[in-house]
Amino acid sequence: MIEVIKKIKLNYQILKDILNLADKKIKIIFYSESKYYQKCSSSLIKFFAKKYPNQVYYVSSDLNDKIKDLDVKNLFIGNGLLMNLFFSTIKAEFFFMTLTDLNNHSLKKSKKIDNYIYYFHSGGSTFQGYTASSFDNYDIILCNGQFHVDEIRFRENRIKIPNKKLILTGFFYFDDMIKRINLNQNADEILIAPSWNYEYTNFINENFLKVIEELLKKNHKVTFRPHPEHNKRSKEILKIIDSKFNLYENFRFDNDSENIKSMEKAKCIITDISNISFEYMLMFNRPVLYLEGINKVHNKDYLEFENFVSIENQFKNKFGLSFLEKDIGNIDLIVNDSIVNFDSKIPQLNEFKNKYFYNFGKTIEEFEKIWENKIL
Repeated sequence: MIEVIKKIKLNYQILKDILNLADKKIKIIFYSESKYYQKCSSSLIKFFAKKYPNQVYYVSSDLNDKIKDLDVKNLFIGNGLLMNLFFSTIKAEFFFMTLTDLNNHSLKKSKKIDNYIYYFHSGGSTFQGYTASSFDNYDIILCNGQFHVDEIRFRENRIKIPNKKLILTGFFYFDDMIKRINLNQNADEILIAPSWNYEYTNFINENFLKVIEELLKKNHKVTFRPHPEHNKRSKEILKIIDSKFNLYENFRFDNDSENIKSMEKAKCIITDISNISFEYMLMFNRPVLYLEGINKVHNKDYLEFENFVSIENQFKNKFGLSFLEKDIGNIDLIVNDSIVNFDSKIPQLNEFKNKYFYNFGKTIEEFEKIWENKIL
């Protein structure tokens, strides 16, 4: 009964907050699905908070997801009907989101918003790990690199939809990482960081359990970090992983909203096709190993992009070290091999990041110029 009363009070407060904003036109809004995505907008929010104090709203469906120590107004809207009410009633000049498939599900576009702007929460291509229509309904997209522009324009021309405004900004999260990472940490762990995939029963390749078990048996320090989508879609398998391995002193389950600390401690990462590979390898110059399985393709029109190779596949093929389920028994040797042979890849790695990720290391500085020149 107490929990029911708390929920009623919380919903009443959400409704009250939404109605209080109904007649106000907001300058800048950021919407976040959960605290795990806040890091991707951090540098943008700091810029806008300084330029427009108390005119920036950070709206989240996660009660624990708030911006602190900035002139930003936090608003919790939950999920479901109240979230839909917010999206349909709010007025704003610029609405920034990293939510895909706007207008293709319950969250609809509103004529009360002047500009819906998408910024990326990962380094990957638009046509493999996302649904076909993920980006169709945005007005402006802040692109990580020219590959995003080429991919989005190809889809627009193929299905004959109006061209969006595509702006080459770079990947904002890299800027945030550069300022915060500590490269002098003692890196003696192996970070297991799988992606999520519709094709698996629990949205996760369960061979990762075998990898963890084998590494722990051979006395490696292992950290398991689920993808944010696993926390929504794969709760039962996460409970199994936690209970199965938490008896090992050298095992750590990392469910923190930030991934930087785990990357700092990792001497290598083992994933399948998670885009954490970009963040880790490009920032730390350390190896990524790829457990082969079902290819992650969430786009029903994937084959239409036959003349494209996704950036995640290019990256994996050029810099990664792949292994199969049958190789798991030798995982310690594979890890050692990846570390020993990695230094020779660093010059090409630097070329790759400067070629594909626009404004690497100075994304927010260049965005400030874009904003001042009213390009948006």
